[in-house]
Amino acid sequence: MRLLNIPWKRVSKRYYYFLLSLSLALLLLFTSVELGKAETINSTGQPNNNNSGDTSTTTSTQQTSTQLAIIPEVASIKSISPKDFYVSIPQSIIPEDNSRYENERINVVVTGENFPKQDNSPQNKIEIKIGKFSNIAIARAKVAENGKAIFASFNNEQLAKLNTGKNPVIVEIGGNATDIDPQEADEKLQVTVERPVSVKTTLIVFIVTAICVFMLLIIIYLLTRDAYSLTRKTKKPNLSTTFSENKTKKLNLLEWFLVDVQTNTYSLGRAQFLWWLAIIVFGYLFLLIGRGLFRRTWEFIPLSGFGYTFLISLATLVTAQATSEIRGSKGSGEVNPGWSDLVVHGGVVALERVQQIVWNLIIGIAFIVIILATYPTASSFPTIPSELLALIGISATGYIGGKAIRKPGPNINQVVLYAPPEESNLPPDYITIAGANFSLGGKILNSEGNEEVNTQIKDAGLIVQMVYLKDTKTKEEISETLVEIKKDDIVTIKPDPNAPMEFCRRFKIPLKGLKTLSDNNWLDKFLEHYKKKEVKITIINADGQKAVWDGSIITPEREIPPPATVPEQSKSDDA
Repeated sequence: MRLLNIPWKRVSKRYYYFLLSLSLALLLLFTSVELGKAETINSTGQPNNNNSGDTSTTTSTQQTSTQLAIIPEVASIKSISPKDFYVSIPQSIIPEDNSRYENERINVVVTGENFPKQDNSPQNKIEIKIGKFSNIAIARAKVAENGKAIFASFNNEQLAKLNTGKNPVIVEIGGNATDIDPQEADEKLQVTVERPVSVKTTLIVFIVTAICVFMLLIIIYLLTRDAYSLTRKTKKPNLSTTFSENKTKKLNLLEWFLVDVQTNTYSLGRAQFLWWLAIIVFGYLFLLIGRGLFRRTWEFIPLSGFGYTFLISLATLVTAQATSEIRGSKGSGEVNPGWSDLVVHGGVVALERVQQIVWNLIIGIAFIVIILATYPTASSFPTIPSELLALIGISATGYIGGKAIRKPGPNINQVVLYAPPEESNLPPDYITIAGANFSLGGKILNSEGNEEVNTQIKDAGLIVQMVYLKDTKTKEEISETLVEIKKDDIVTIKPDPNAPMEFCRRFKIPLKGLKTLSDNNWLDKFLEHYKKKEVKITIINADGQKAVWDGSIITPEREIPPPATVPEQSKSDDA
């Protein structure tokens, strides 16, 4: 038994997430192929959306002996024609003008035995009733000469009462329902009614459903708001006399659900999961409300395979998060989150993300269109083909695979400027940038604190671009002030312990003596622009991923910078 006593607590977190990611990937493939086939096999025995409905049987009332003496006994009702009604008068839950349909009529023939001769007596009054509940169309019938058929005509006012779907037919003579021929099935005395739905009514149902979905999101937001902080606080060190500035960045509802706070970007894994969650919830509520209003049918709606679609999206979300934990997060890209984050990986367009978005949009929009077009008659979600279900799984696997193969990207946590006291009027000395997944600089600090050439660097290294902004509102760049600093002028301070040959967590840029300065006055203006948050800094890794900082978004402080010191030169000048 000791063989099973594996010290799981000692297993590395890295291996744990790797095994989790592998398990979820296998689940993803199994779900997209095998379960999709099983759903298709099960759905072959199910009826079509338009063929389900409530059936009603006609009731038989015993005739009294007095009535039997007056009314000939009706042996049975055999059939009705036509079986399918197409009523062009649209269904509506609000009063609408249907005057243009005043000439619409449908003639109905019912066959049977021993219909009484036509006269004006109440005992021989024959009526054909179509419908159920309170929506019943009634028309008085005429009897054929041989007594084996009756005829009735339903006008526009009567047809407007019919609900979409199966509607039972009842023939009454003198207020009493007739019998059905025992050799005939009950469904032969039913008609299928097809009616369009008015645009206004569809819009009302759409709005009501959208409000319900939005309220669900609000409830989730309120329930989780206390569990997770909706603010990001930071201490922003600045200049040689470091001071703290508490900032609070409130997240709106969209950011709360979509933004990855580690990179301050919209997460594709979260977006695709919320996309399918919202679509399935919306479709379910829309179909439930529509069936209840127009068919008077309130029952659970079969998902027809879309439960597996939701499972795939959930597995994609969890696997994407596990992959980011193992490989590291992507580059943060631009300062503020934007929709372009869904198709780029650290500022670089990723085709595996593009195809994931394309297929999710196409299938999701097609689902909504089908639901809107068929909801008055549909009894379940539209059946999703097994090939399409497999395509969703393949697309998700491609997205996860691309995320796992690509390198992590830069994320800026701190930007600290070290400068002499303001009264010295000397330019700043150097600037340090801390964060995660920066490519290495051309120089590195040795154990004695001296700079030396970094011989371990194996790629193009890090590039830093700095440019002044005209103001903090428009964020418009002053292009002639752009300065690009190559790896030879960048000093690695703290290599990444997990990948010391590839990434670092902090580096510095000595500002004095830079060969790339556009003019001699650039450095003198740096301190002034930095205080006003009018400096934009872009970090570009060797693989093209980038991170941008302009002082407007305060990111969480994860590391304490070294204390700011006054350079020796400034001390001697003051003396």
